[in-house]
Amino acid sequence: MLSSVLRKKIVVAIAITALALGFRLFLALHLPNDDDDDGKFYALIAKNLLDHNGYSGEEEEPYVPTYVRVPGYPLVLAGLFRVFGRDNQIAVRVVQAIVDTVTCWMVALLAFAWTPTEWELEERRRAMLIALALAAACPFTAIYASTILTESWAMLLVTSFVLVATNAFRIDGYNKAARWWLAAGVLGGLATMFRPDNAIFAGGVGILLLANGLLKEIHRRRVEGSIQVGSTLLGCASLTLGFAITLTPWTIRNARVFGIFQPVAPANANMPDEFASFGYIAWLKTWVDDERYVGPIEDSLNLYPIPVDRIPDYAFDSADERQRVLSLLDRYNNPPKRSPDLSTDDDEEPDQPTVNMTPEIDADFGEIARERIARNPIRYNVVLPLKRAAAMWFDTHTQYYPFQGEIFPLSDIDINAHQQYWLLLFAGSTWIYTIAAATGFLTMMQSSSSRLWGILLILLIVPRLAFLAAQEHPEARYTAEFFPIVAAAGGLGLAALIRRKATFKGKKSTDWIKARYKRLAAAWSSSTHR
Repeated sequence: MLSSVLRKKIVVAIAITALALGFRLFLALHLPNDDDDDGKFYALIAKNLLDHNGYSGEEEEPYVPTYVRVPGYPLVLAGLFRVFGRDNQIAVRVVQAIVDTVTCWMVALLAFAWTPTEWELEERRRAMLIALALAAACPFTAIYASTILTESWAMLLVTSFVLVATNAFRIDGYNKAARWWLAAGVLGGLATMFRPDNAIFAGGVGILLLANGLLKEIHRRRVEGSIQVGSTLLGCASLTLGFAITLTPWTIRNARVFGIFQPVAPANANMPDEFASFGYIAWLKTWVDDERYVGPIEDSLNLYPIPVDRIPDYAFDSADERQRVLSLLDRYNNPPKRSPDLSTDDDEEPDQPTVNMTPEIDADFGEIARERIARNPIRYNVVLPLKRAAAMWFDTHTQYYPFQGEIFPLSDIDINAHQQYWLLLFAGSTWIYTIAAATGFLTMMQSSSSRLWGILLILLIVPRLAFLAAQEHPEARYTAEFFPIVAAAGGLGLAALIRRKATFKGKKSTDWIKARYKRLAAAWSSSTHR
């Protein structure tokens, strides 16, 4: 028989799950987003897989193969298109709404696994329910059900990977733990096949597995005088094997088709024979500190003119440097026109490039970047990454909503879209989730039974956030994969606050009863001696 308390928790869990699914279905069906170029490219690859049996991002023959996107999401899209109809994006969004609801339960289970073992079962279940509610209500993650982007699937795989890795840490037996670590490696590899930077999650877990195992063996040697590293090495090998197995087919395909070793997608999404503007990107890394510059200054490259008036003053260290940059951008924005070919009778004018980033312009940008880095290495290596990390984490996270935008400057607030309310609400929600997760981290670190999970939380967030902050495109959507983990830690943190309050009240009530008893006893004693 289930107790009445457990029955209530089950009812609450079902209600939260229904609300989570309903919220995501509403976003998927009423706020679909079709404007993202990445989404269109993923869908194009998927349709080429179905129509031409080739992994290509071309719209016309000969459908040249590509490797600029890892294959996880295009394969999922191709499968859904085959089942529900070619280019049926409504079905894709509905499926993603279901996938993200499943992720909410992965978050709940993770919060339960991370709770200190000394907590009562009811307290651990409370943490589980709170984490489920936080994940279900999180608008930053739910919105990706409405997009044709990798995030919904990546969040499910990352959270599942962390949950399986957590269980693997808790198992003592060699063979059984090895199986769990192998499964964790496969999930980590699958997450990487949806977003290449998710490999950093697997790296963080691997570092903790190795460090924790070695520390245990050092302690064992001090106490028992022996050392056994077999379990740790077997776990590391199993994790690595599972990860490598998942990446192997894509790596072999790229080696056969392109003759190169490319286990994931290239950092700059360029093909082997394609010119990439490394110098220009290096220059962007020396000053870009906010997402507002990504669209007009980077994503527009070789498509549209670069708006000089959008570049802030701190992008230049001197008047001379400003003039050099403006001159280069003028050459890019106004390329020389090609002369017509007089040897032909064709009266048509040749296509003239509207913009053109040449290797010469790119090399000059690279030279300016090297000068700026040498002039102020602390700014480049410390200050800018910290600013980019803060900008990504504490963004409003309103991307793909009708009211998306930034709070500052206030003069840009769109009153008609009610940004004055929505942006503040979302910014406040970011702080609530962050503070709740920080409370969960402190709770884990205060207990010897959950301290390992606190360290795991740091290794899951800090290395990948540092990697993202080192790039020139600090886009807030890249932090989406953090928030299921944040919600799990936040559920634990809020449950700890409730537990502490209940303990305080119980202690206060006990003290009051004791004091009351003493007063009654003193009064009784006084009356009997009269």
